[in-house]
Amino acid sequence: MSLPLPTQIAVLLPCYNEAASIAKVVAAFKNALPTASIYVYDNNSTDNTAEEALLAGAIVRREPNRGKGNVVRRMFSDIEADIHQSWATVSPPVRASCCNTARYGK
Repeated sequence: MSLPLPTQIAVLLPCYNEAASIAKVVAAFKNALPTASIYVYDNNSTDNTAEEALLAGAIVRREPNRGKGNVVRRMFSDIEADIHQSWATVSPPVRASCCNTARYGK
């Protein structure tokens, strides 16, 4: 009998000027999914979104071409995981169970 392989979970958060809320969002996902890798994709923000996300413990990547389509393409192009958990906007309260989840089985 073989043991199941560990599941890799990636939380992908596209952000534009979310410095005021990103730390709470990262903390909420870390609490809900403690084994997940939390990626914040800064979409060329003019505030300190990237710095706040880094301080909160997220892995920060940047997409200089503004627009949700650009940042979402970049996120799914860059990150490989068994499960992608994404949140289109970080301003509302975080509920991990209501986010868009895509599972890529083997």
